[in-house]
Amino acid sequence: MWVCVWLLALFVCWQGGSPSPVEPPVGCQSPEVLRAAEEGLDQINADLTKGFILSLNRVYDISQQTGEGEVTFNLTIDVMETKCHVISRNPWKKCEVKNVANVPVYGQCMASIYVGKSVELRSYKCTIQQVPATVIVDTCPDCPTAERLDDPIIAETANLSLQKYNQKSHLPNYFTLLNITGASMQWVVGPAYFVEFIIQETVCAKGTPDVDLTQCKMMDCEFAHKGFCKGSHITLDGGLFENKLPIQVNCEIFEPEAALAEEKVHSMEGSDHRENEYHKHAHTHLHPHEHHHHPTSPNQASPRPKGLLGVVVVLPPPHVPPAPRASPAAKNCPGKRKTNLGLGSFKI
Repeated sequence: MWVCVWLLALFVCWQGGSPSPVEPPVGCQSPEVLRAAEEGLDQINADLTKGFILSLNRVYDISQQTGEGEVTFNLTIDVMETKCHVISRNPWKKCEVKNVANVPVYGQCMASIYVGKSVELRSYKCTIQQVPATVIVDTCPDCPTAERLDDPIIAETANLSLQKYNQKSHLPNYFTLLNITGASMQWVVGPAYFVEFIIQETVCAKGTPDVDLTQCKMMDCEFAHKGFCKGSHITLDGGLFENKLPIQVNCEIFEPEAALAEEKVHSMEGSDHRENEYHKHAHTHLHPHEHHHHPTSPNQASPRPKGLLGVVVVLPPPHVPPAPRASPAAKNCPGKRKTNLGLGSFKI
């Protein structure tokens, strides 16, 4: 009997005492940590305004602060650049990581990520850099290596590629060069130059005769289309701009986010009034550049401006071999890499 009373008293004291501490995460491979890293990186990519979408390679280190039913993870995650530009807004899991044939870029992000009923990115700082050309050549002697973006031959390649795209495009307006985002060179039968660049729609219509593209103003409204292009040409040995083989170019044009948002508004309004308005608007169509702006309703949150949560710093390629990296402070870290470029002793 006394044993039962003693056990009951012990149970009551335990129940009324201090709450037990939250168990620390299993490590960099634990499901809750990977969920925070993956969804946090989704939000980092959504916050970016330039550059390429980043892919998660592994969780390198972790610390945390816990509260009642919630936790904030401070993560160090290793990332790699993908082939998708941020204007595509593609999910990073659907983007191919740049390999040794695409001048790979790697880095890490320090991110503070709150996990409660939802996952919320609080802040981040990412640093990225290209794999050194010497490392690529040692692994793949025939692979392209990076070129300076301000090299005259790169500007020439971009302009020739854009000229060809404007000639073959069936879109109503001309496009102009916005900026060059990447460049590389590879020896084929001569120097082959590859360039990646962003283009933006202009106010000059394709039907306008004798258009001087340099005089065409960019369409500066939020409904202007942008595109991501890849162009190339091979210059035969014997001159900088002479004897060029046919230009190759491929551009992907993206719908402006403002247009997509407006389309969503029209869709919602249409579902509310479809029965009453069907006959009235059945034959009404908007011109591609005729847009109606709708004020934000009191219950509709305004979109958060991008680029406010953090920053991405682009560093020059590191020395070879790179400086040693500090070991993770957390147990069971780092996690397993998702991508291995096979660069020998150059570990990323």
